[in-house]
Amino acid sequence: MKKLLKYTLPIVLALFLILSACGVNNVSLNKVTTNNNFGSGFNSNDDKVIFGKLGDLEYEEGKILVGYRNREDVNKILEVLNGKIVVDLPQIKMVSIKFEGTVEKAYEKIFKLNLKGIKYVEPSYKRQIIDPKPVSDEVINIIKGKKEVSIDSFTGRGNEEFSKYLWGLEALDVENAWNAGYTGKGVVVAVVDTGVDGTHPDLIGQVVEGYRPLTDEILPAGTDSSYGGAHGTHVAGTIAASNNSIGIVGVAPDAKIMPIVIFDTVGYVGDDEVAEGILWAVDHGANVLQNSWGGWGYSYTLKTAFDYALDNNVVVTVSAGNGHTDQHLQYPANYPGIIQVGAVEYYGGDYRTVWFSNRSDAVIVGAPGVNILSTVPGMSSLGYEGYTLEGTNGGLYDFYQGTSMACPHVSGLVAILLDKYPNATPWQIRKLIEDGAVDIDEPGFDHSSGFGLINASNSVALELPGNGGLSFDVVAKDSWGYGISGVFVSLKRVDENGGDYFAKTDYTGVAHFSNIDAGSYEVIVGGPDSNDRSYANGYYGISYARRIEEERQYNDIVNLVGDSTRTFTFTSTFNVEFDEPTADLDSATVTLDSAFFELVYGSRYSYYEVPFATGTVYDFSQVADLAFLRIERSEVGTICTVSGTVTLNGYEIPVYGTFDSTDATLATVDEYGGNGYWWYLFGTAF
Repeated sequence: MKKLLKYTLPIVLALFLILSACGVNNVSLNKVTTNNNFGSGFNSNDDKVIFGKLGDLEYEEGKILVGYRNREDVNKILEVLNGKIVVDLPQIKMVSIKFEGTVEKAYEKIFKLNLKGIKYVEPSYKRQIIDPKPVSDEVINIIKGKKEVSIDSFTGRGNEEFSKYLWGLEALDVENAWNAGYTGKGVVVAVVDTGVDGTHPDLIGQVVEGYRPLTDEILPAGTDSSYGGAHGTHVAGTIAASNNSIGIVGVAPDAKIMPIVIFDTVGYVGDDEVAEGILWAVDHGANVLQNSWGGWGYSYTLKTAFDYALDNNVVVTVSAGNGHTDQHLQYPANYPGIIQVGAVEYYGGDYRTVWFSNRSDAVIVGAPGVNILSTVPGMSSLGYEGYTLEGTNGGLYDFYQGTSMACPHVSGLVAILLDKYPNATPWQIRKLIEDGAVDIDEPGFDHSSGFGLINASNSVALELPGNGGLSFDVVAKDSWGYGISGVFVSLKRVDENGGDYFAKTDYTGVAHFSNIDAGSYEVIVGGPDSNDRSYANGYYGISYARRIEEERQYNDIVNLVGDSTRTFTFTSTFNVEFDEPTADLDSATVTLDSAFFELVYGSRYSYYEVPFATGTVYDFSQVADLAFLRIERSEVGTICTVSGTVTLNGYEIPVYGTFDSTDATLATVDEYGGNGYWWYLFGTAF
């Protein structure tokens, strides 16, 4: 037997192209502009983008996002794709590259470059504004008929023209916070959304300088930037409409709004442009990032951008979505460290999570999200989409509902708390909101409203928690010590309810959790998921783990009291036994070849080369790599099939390989008869 030791090229390079996707088909779609059911928006039909599709996920063709360690390797990608950099973010070491052609073909070229300085390559996924749900005609007709609206007492809603409709302020008990002197003064909330009409009478003086990533344009303070529609203006009014006795008032009337336009005239501008907008906001003084948007597809670029915000002491709020599912697939809602918000309605003297609000163990709190009146762009503004009420000030207002409307209530409360505690960390702010929430729905923490309905009066009255927020890294490695990317990591609280988190490992095998609770957790590490179909290898267009039998799962209980790291070593066993072949092979050998080495270098690299014999159990468990199992024969002249059994991690898998021509000397062995399906092996420690 000849056994070849592991080669020096880091196997982790085989794991750097991870996508959260399902399937390998490409389709062409017109670029979808901002989806809404409350008006046409300001969108251009002249701008079209070709989308590819991976199962249920759509991504932009002709563009890839590249995370790097070594900038020189980015230049190699540019050269091979004949591409150009369109977004360059040195803060998180990411560039996006435009090129002619498909992402699939680009990956084929990149993979063959043998790049050691690249962290990941991924597409830009298609995401949407979380569409407001239609407000019933009955409610609108009552309002237009100028009848009273029976939503509790009408008190505790400020002294504005339309205060009687602002039931959300009463539900938050926000006037007590105002009376205590906390109104969001000095706090900047970045509305990451469509643009904001800063000329609206209730937003005059409230909108500071912002940014439009699509055009790399600085948006002057107080101007109309409502590109993409009315959504961002409505969100902004809920947060910080002026306390000026006209129209409405926001939760934090002395906070300021920073528009970051990510749904522009072309619709969603892309994960790369969003990351650029997030970093711009953080670097230009934003204290809060307000996000009422999302979609499927785990993006390392967005994860890194939001980690940049959290690690720079910026609080992140995100809508849970309006799908009425118990979901863990929406991003950015399910990134760790953020505040995920469900939508609450008022009914019969009580509050409950509304039917359309998504559920999740990552929902932190609920906030008012039904029949929410707020500011919308004027008739001559860029994002005009209609209105229900016109104020004596000439400003336009409309009722929307959804988790999109719940989230800005929380962002306003964040601004109030930062007014009181300007140096608080994101974890401390989140803890104040959790501890001040009023329990609704099921007793205690639940998947509908998390810790309950937010309450400004309760949260402002709390002392700032002194400790408990921390960073935690989970590392997944194979038995040879190389990081495994694309592994799913869940943290489940065991000492109390709530505060569950999820992330995926990056190219180094690290899943980073920022600003999470101290305490005891069950750490569940699993995968790489065999259902996570992706262009991970850049060649075949599917994931590394092709079989459920290849998946590994580990768990442990950890007690987190400070910043720390926990490493999990993945191992596997791989045994093979062959039956009698259908024809004489003469002198034949069994080989275990590196699929990664072959794809990168175009030549074979064998870990094992041993004599073929029936009834012999071959133990190849020491290898950690993507590996082809093969039989090589010297006797040709016949078509021949060899069957056998692979025992992978204790699971028996019938396999076979076929010498499909009379002069064939090599047969790859798998359960499909040699279709090039490698085996994903983690090895067994020496």
